[in-house]
Amino acid sequence: MDWAYQIFKTGMQSYITRTWGWNELFQEHSFYANLPPSSFIIASTATQTLETVDPEQPAGVDIGGYCLKQKADHLYLEMLLVDPAWQRQGYGSTIMTEVLKQADSVDLPVRLSVLKINPAFRFYHRLGFVIETEDEIRYRMVRAA
Repeated sequence: MDWAYQIFKTGMQSYITRTWGWNELFQEHSFYANLPPSSFIIASTATQTLETVDPEQPAGVDIGGYCLKQKADHLYLEMLLVDPAWQRQGYGSTIMTEVLKQADSVDLPVRLSVLKINPAFRFYHRLGFVIETEDEIRYRMVRAA
């Protein structure tokens, strides 16, 4: 999971720094406490659903992953990570298609939280997520069942 933390750090450090400031020890501890390896689904170019994104890319490369937690009345997307080198190539959308299929199969909405300064907000909005609540720093979004 060290590679996943590095993807998290590379992708999120600037947003976290601008929001709260970056504390390496705190961030690393929080990452591993909230995303134990058993709950993190790795996405790779060898994953069947990802193979169709770009057949020119090498097979079997871990490009990111996600953590989806079952709650009483919804699924919560704790984290979606795509290595910056693989972003903007359709992999995030493909991963989210799988997440939404899982939610649809159990007829549950998906909820998530995203920092307001993170451009991922627009990505989630395009996928049908709407703002459910917000505070000074984040949007809490939902995609209905």
